[in-house]
Amino acid sequence: MKNVIAAVGLSLACTAGVATAERLVVGVENIEYLPHYNWDGQSYTGFGADLLTAFAEDEGYELEFKALPITRLMQAVVTGDVDLKYPDNAYWSAELKDGQGVVYSDVVVEAIDGVMVLPEHVGRPADEVDQLGTVLGFTPYSWLDRIDSGDVSLKENSSFIGMVRQALVGRIDGAYANQDVIRRVLRELGKDETALVFDESLPHSVSNYHVSSSNRADVVEAFNRWLAENGETVASLRAKHAF
Repeated sequence: MKNVIAAVGLSLACTAGVATAERLVVGVENIEYLPHYNWDGQSYTGFGADLLTAFAEDEGYELEFKALPITRLMQAVVTGDVDLKYPDNAYWSAELKDGQGVVYSDVVVEAIDGVMVLPEHVGRPADEVDQLGTVLGFTPYSWLDRIDSGDVSLKENSSFIGMVRQALVGRIDGAYANQDVIRRVLRELGKDETALVFDESLPHSVSNYHVSSSNRADVVEAFNRWLAENGETVASLRAKHAF
């Protein structure tokens, strides 16, 4: 299956004519993960897309978003088939990236991944969680010991909507994902955002989002400078995407 590529960018006018901005290929996940990011088969949207586009416009880059399945995307950042990857984290596929010179930006978003449960189940001990829902491609790292021991059964779903529906009717004991994503799905389903509640007493993890690269450390450094100087822009984009 061919990878679908979307390009956004700008041309820079100069006295000698029209010069094309330097193009950067940004590897992104080919999934819906709003409000953070989304690939619909043709275009990349969400907070991540808006943030990277704002950076590119200010710094004179042209971005080409290349959407790939998560596993192939990890390979692409290691081999340099993409100039940048977003989001990324040093703990994701750490063995694959070990010794490959991958560098990471400062934190873009502090993302908390945990278990969303029915309100009446908040505070239930982890030992009473038998079936944990997740979406294909995502690993509930803070639950791996319990899953490997057989104490918890992992129920993988092909979509976040399907997982949330299972949690709402009690077919799983909880939905493990980014809490911002689950709240958005609840709104899309016409449910109150409190229909599922993040249970902070259960194992969870902070998976900070970074920009990464194995071949363009200079761009990562430029992004860090831009990020530090544009706090108001970042805040306004977070408000736009409601998280």
